[in-house]
Amino acid sequence: MSIDRWRLVARISAWLLLAAIAVSVISGWGITRTGVIYMISFGLIDRGRADAIHRATQAPTVAIFLVHVLANMKVALSARFPRGNRAVNAILILIGVLILAAAIFMEQV
Repeated sequence: MSIDRWRLVARISAWLLLAAIAVSVISGWGITRTGVIYMISFGLIDRGRADAIHRATQAPTVAIFLVHVLANMKVALSARFPRGNRAVNAILILIGVLILAAAIFMEQV
């Protein structure tokens, strides 16, 4: 994949991350400030639903964050080490898998 495509992946993941964080923040307010979110959502989001949304968005937010960070690292490292693409890819994939596995494990515990 070319560097331009990695930049596109980084850009798209930035927007997805913004949306995921916004949902997480709003659902967090739904847990702590139930009355406000309940009124704004016209009674659709109560404390239980806000908690369910908040918990459901944690793993996807971590995954999108990892894609965003690792895509940007790929762009930066490819510029610095143009010949080591396979090694850079392997290291970044390994880092991403380990961090995602740790995040999923912590969510289950």
